[in-house]
Amino acid sequence: MIETIEILKQKLNEEKNNKGDWKSVYRELLQEIYKQPVLFFALSRSEFKKERKSSTPLISTKDFGGAPSLYVFSDIEFAASWMRYYKRVIEDIKYGLIGAVRKEENDFLQIFSIAKHMNVQYIMLDEGGAYVGISIDDFLEANQINTHSVQIQFSKEEMEQILENKKQPTLKFNEVFLIPLTRS
Repeated sequence: MIETIEILKQKLNEEKNNKGDWKSVYRELLQEIYKQPVLFFALSRSEFKKERKSSTPLISTKDFGGAPSLYVFSDIEFAASWMRYYKRVIEDIKYGLIGAVRKEENDFLQIFSIAKHMNVQYIMLDEGGAYVGISIDDFLEANQINTHSVQIQFSKEEMEQILENKKQPTLKFNEVFLIPLTRS
């Protein structure tokens, strides 16, 4: 299936260069990404929890003219290449700031829905390889993702404060566990 994504990325670039019908290929690519059983996400250094070896998806403004973006990888090799290039590892260099998210756990739906509510505008797919910038609105529409139906987890304390109207709910990503760099 990763091969399909690579073929679609190549086809998309060809259609854009030849001023062809790139929109249908683009839509097909967006749907193929969502069909993947696992995607890899760049994780935030500032949200890193050392004791749990976890973090939350990174929202970066380094590309797209400063627009907030998620960094997503269809292949572990692209993720590893990006991680090495930007030195996105923790101090002991046993883990990289990359996490694997499986689709069957509904985590895809949650991450992309929450990202939209957090004003993320783009998905940078496979930076470090043949990358593609994707509008999050296009991605959600192509995959018929309803961002209003996402389930958000709150701690017991947060829920009590929300119910007592003492606090507005804070929208945040669930934690994602880091991928070990070495197998031991």
